[in-house]
Amino acid sequence: MYMLLTADIGNTNIKFGIFNQRELIRTLTISCNKAKTADEYGVELYSLIRVMGIHRDDFSGCIISSVVPLITTRIEDAVRDILGVDSVIVGPGVKTGLNICIEDPSTLGADLVCACVAANASHKPPMIVISMGTATVWCVIDQHGNMIGCPIAPGLSISLEALTKNTALLQGVNFTAPSSVIGKNTDKSIRAGVVWGTVCMIDGMIDKIEKELGKECHVIATGGLAKTIISHCEHKIELQENLILNGLCRIYEKNKKGEW
Repeated sequence: MYMLLTADIGNTNIKFGIFNQRELIRTLTISCNKAKTADEYGVELYSLIRVMGIHRDDFSGCIISSVVPLITTRIEDAVRDILGVDSVIVGPGVKTGLNICIEDPSTLGADLVCACVAANASHKPPMIVISMGTATVWCVIDQHGNMIGCPIAPGLSISLEALTKNTALLQGVNFTAPSSVIGKNTDKSIRAGVVWGTVCMIDGMIDKIEKELGKECHVIATGGLAKTIISHCEHKIELQENLILNGLCRIYEKNKKGEW
């Protein structure tokens, strides 16, 4: 058996995906902690894989996207120690097949590159790929499949934290949307503002992007908070929770063709 390990390292979590060829057979998520050593990450990875009944010799490779450079090396070392394989790190010099038409393509996050690659592989452009995590990002893909820009806004968690931090009367709340947009108490008022405000922002940005492009777009959302929000949006938005992992698999194929 020849399997591929994919790892998406974000600011909050690290999401692993295990592929048997192009089929994603399992996802695993652990917290991203800058205090953890490569050995500690290795122990977690080893435990998760053993629980699944998968042997280290089943893996032929690994590919990583990361927005936390400090953690990248530790995960790379952990993978080498536990699985005995080297990792491809998505970045300059790695073939992606994505034409990035922004002023400095090297500044585009590896996770966003992967999301756009996966979107282009599964849908016809133009598209808007919305990544909802620590930040909310709208990746705009034109009718030729080029990534032409990506407006960025604070994510839902950051917005809530900014509102409630150091404010005794505004306690932390969850992300459940209240039935009314007009809050009648503190909890409902915060949830109405944060959740429904994000919903309106998502819908409004889609309208403005489509108007600027002059074309209707297929819209895909991914990220930890996407499911919570898009069900309330007026636009039709497809949820793909594993979009980045699927993009990682595609990129690995482009760079290691014939090796797995």
